[in-house]
Amino acid sequence: MKRLGPLLALLGAWAVPAMAQWEFAGGPTVGWSMSQIHGDGVSGFNKLGLSAGFTLDVTPESGRTVRSGLLFTQKGSRRVPNPKAGDYTTWRYRLTYLDVPLLRVVRRSSGVWFAGGVQASYLLRGEEDFYGNGYEPLTYLNLRPVDLCAVGAVGYDAGNSRLEVRLSQSIVPIAPRPPSPVPRYDNFMMNLCIQVLGSWNFSASR
Repeated sequence: MKRLGPLLALLGAWAVPAMAQWEFAGGPTVGWSMSQIHGDGVSGFNKLGLSAGFTLDVTPESGRTVRSGLLFTQKGSRRVPNPKAGDYTTWRYRLTYLDVPLLRVVRRSSGVWFAGGVQASYLLRGEEDFYGNGYEPLTYLNLRPVDLCAVGAVGYDAGNSRLEVRLSQSIVPIAPRPPSPVPRYDNFMMNLCIQVLGSWNFSASR
């Protein structure tokens, strides 16, 4: 959590002077994540996880909304067995991140909006379930502590509630290319995640 100190201090220093003229809206956000990892030897959005936290919209007098927040998100991947072909091999990665997005929101009069930007995802825990006996710490991968992502989103606002679909993709690898490829690690690794999120917002103008 020490890595978050400078970031939170910067956000606080940026927000405080603007409180007198900007509008703030935010609240709890929960939803599902569907993810995969490039470099694990399998494809498909086969790993389901949870996303939960809060979002914060900051709108200056110009009306150009910037969205941020904190989301705990379970990402990872899962190899699906194929019993019809006699293949019963399965395993799962679970990577838990704290996502800190910074998005520019473009709104339409119909309530529909689009957003794009970047996201810093701080790795909290890496786990693997290879034998089907539950998750254990993931120790053999040299995972980077921060995943820098590009993010795009589309959503709909109805009163104080919001529904959105968000797509994030690693910009740089979360783990380097292995010296010797193995079945679960055959290339450099990058996260790709789809999130379906619902939010309840409270607003205030200063």
